[in-house]
Amino acid sequence: MIGIDTNILVRAFLEDDINQAHLAQVFMEMASQDGGLFISSYALLEFAWVLKVKKFSRKEIYQALITLTDSPGITIGQRDVILAAAEKFYKGKADFGDYMILAEGEKYGGQLLKSFDQTFAEESPHISAPD
Repeated sequence: MIGIDTNILVRAFLEDDINQAHLAQVFMEMASQDGGLFISSYALLEFAWVLKVKKFSRKEIYQALITLTDSPGITIGQRDVILAAAEKFYKGKADFGDYMILAEGEKYGGQLLKSFDQTFAEESPHISAPD
């Protein structure tokens, strides 16, 4: 199995550098056909951030994440956390990273999340500022 860095995902998706985009796309296709492509949850977190900076909509970011998690031959680190965070991100207003923190906490039994992010805290009674 071969892992890939965020820059491979970004080049393949954005196609903003024709040479690197082609190399990234061919590599990802070949590796996934062999069932040996690994994408870390952290690479997907960075990928979502890059798409946000590039002004992609929440829906477009959500669809990109879901497409990757549902692609055959690709193993996703913390796939369940990524899927839960993507769903929350699509419906919410906070950053994808905030939802990854929330989803991972929920996975491990976290019932409350403390944050100074007021917009994020308004989304759930389980998110609040420290007392």
